[in-house]
Amino acid sequence: HHPDTNRGNDAAAEKFKEASEAYEILSDEEKRGLYDQFGHAGVDPNSGFQGGAAGGGGNPFGGAGGFNFGDGSFHFSSSSSGQEIDAEELFDAFFGGGRRRPRGPQPGADLQMRVSISFMDAVFGTKKNLDLRYQNKDSKTGKVKIVDRQVTVDIPAGIDNGMNVRLAGQGAEGDPGARKGDLMVQVIVDDDDYFVREGVDIHTEVPISVTQAILGGHVDVKTLTGDVEMKIPKGTQPNAKLMMRGKGVPRLQRGGKGNHVVHLKIEIPNKISDRQEELLREFDEEGKTCGNGFSGKIAEKVGSALNSLFGGNDKDSTSKKNDDKDTKKKKEAQ
Repeated sequence: HHPDTNRGNDAAAEKFKEASEAYEILSDEEKRGLYDQFGHAGVDPNSGFQGGAAGGGGNPFGGAGGFNFGDGSFHFSSSSSGQEIDAEELFDAFFGGGRRRPRGPQPGADLQMRVSISFMDAVFGTKKNLDLRYQNKDSKTGKVKIVDRQVTVDIPAGIDNGMNVRLAGQGAEGDPGARKGDLMVQVIVDDDDYFVREGVDIHTEVPISVTQAILGGHVDVKTLTGDVEMKIPKGTQPNAKLMMRGKGVPRLQRGGKGNHVVHLKIEIPNKISDRQEELLREFDEEGKTCGNGFSGKIAEKVGSALNSLFGGNDKDSTSKKNDDKDTKKKKEAQ
């Protein structure tokens, strides 16, 4: 109701004025005493009261309601029902949109904590014993005490990093007759050295040879539930991906599982024998004739590997091999 935030609002300005007057009365002991005895007229300079005295004495409001400071605290008595309202509620009425403090026994506070689990525990679910330690106010003595107790949390299969598990009624104790608060457990999932998780899908890398990429074959793949033999199709290209459906992480609540995506990585050998080089070059030359030789990224990788192993370009190396063969044949003829 502050005038600066409610420009042009006369009702808000009037409420702010009333609240300011109330605060001024509370902060001045003399005015507080006058108001306690005579109500608003006791502090109104136009009311005819001088020095807090008035002809006839008594409360000019005649029991119509007012402020009561008899017990040393600030209360307001309603003229309609006589029910007392404390100062906090009064100022909430002015500034908080009529907000009221909750009545009755107050529930316990919610607690929060973290727990770390392994990658596999997150996939299949687990149980963890948690040691709680928190401060709580004793409702009988009013003193703050330290509470230590143990709670078991069931972590569901498929939970992901950063998710929370709510344990209803496992928080701090409330007032007598009120419910306990809740315990919110945030789950931190450790990374795995082999599996990479993306939602409910699992990703892994599997190395294959150039020969397997070209001719196809089979390779063993480690999954969440054990090794599985996977078929590699002929002509597999670099960075190809194969999918095993239903081999991923369980879906929370919805049921079913995600997929396991296998990323195939073609490995180029660092060293090959002379015979292997000869066969590879013959394969490449044959492929150029029929259009099925090394091409694209495989050609780049194979060519680079051959050059790094034997030096020179493919044509020079092939020519050198042919020259060596001719020299050898001439010597044998002689």
